Amino acid sequence: MSNNTPSEGELWEWLRNNTDPDDILPDDLGQNWKTALIITYSLIIIGGIIGNVLVVAVILLNKSMRSVTNVLLVSLAGSDTLIASWNIPIQLVYYVKNEWTMGETLCKGASYLQNVSVVASITTLMVVSIERYYAICHPLKARYIRTPQRAGILIAIIWIFALTVSIPMLMIQRLEIRLKVEFVYIKLAYVCAEYYSDHVYDVVHTLFMFLVFYTVPMVVMFCAYGRIAYQLWIRKPIGDSLGSPQYLIKTRRQKRKIIRMLITVVVLFGLCWLPFFAIQLHHLEHDIDNSFRSAQTIVHILGYFNCVLNPIVYGFMNENFKQCLKSSILKCRGIFKTTKRPSLHTVSITVQSAV
Repeated sequence: MSNNTPSEGELWEWLRNNTDPDDILPDDLGQNWKTALIITYSLIIIGGIIGNVLVVAVILLNKSMRSVTNVLLVSLAGSDTLIASWNIPIQLVYYVKNEWTMGETLCKGASYLQNVSVVASITTLMVVSIERYYAICHPLKARYIRTPQRAGILIAIIWIFALTVSIPMLMIQRLEIRLKVEFVYIKLAYVCAEYYSDHVYDVVHTLFMFLVFYTVPMVVMFCAYGRIAYQLWIRKPIGDSLGSPQYLIKTRRQKRKIIRMLITVVVLFGLCWLPFFAIQLHHLEHDIDNSFRSAQTIVHILGYFNCVLNPIVYGFMNENFKQCLKSSILKCRGIFKTTKRPSLHTVSITVQSAV
């Protein structure tokens, strides 16, 4: 008696010919791929949280580090911490399970906060570039504009802006049902996906995000830093006729180091997140298949890895940050030792103070 049960390959072939490709859940990632994802994402989570918390702590606990630029970098570290502590763990669970099992509220919330983080990061970097442009190219104007208090107001505006412009993500993100093939069985599974009543809305939203929150800020930043580089490396900066030559050389050298660091941060951000936006554009004309899913995981790793790179850049390219970090660690060790010692000699200390 022949077995009429179709094989998994035959079932997949039938589904491809009789259903919309978007209705079928892509194949589950292999176990080796999942293990690699778990290790990579875990390292990014740990490195991102520890590194960016250290950045915030060093800047806030050391008065010498509370410049306008560094105060703005606290905002960048905050968005990176949000990505590392919130978005990456949720995305990892989604990839490992190959379906969404965390409810519609978390589906909307995760996509919304990821969008908020990216918008806040790119906006902060753009504001930093404009602030540096005025500080170096128009120092007289900047003297009245650049204060830590106004930097704090700018941070508030940046985050309110990011929270507001990301609201559409709460409306277009939803749970959708897909057909999940396991051996020769078909099950229903949920995915967290964007929904548009018409494809043209998908195109408009994707192009808007790419142009307004990636292309335009990157152009503004490269123009600003290009002008700054010209001012510092080619043209004689304003004010060079005042002060001693040694002081002017030292000041210009310090400014160049800071600009190199900020340009490095911008370039790394652009390189890490460009594939993310590119794959969103690619998806406008292509269905989600197994190859797309694999590419998507790599793209997310690159984007998320950016939250680990910024603290590393500060550590290698900012001497003040390194010195303040070392002094903060020594202070913490000193506090730990002084709080630990009295507990061992409480009785003797009390007797001596009484005498």
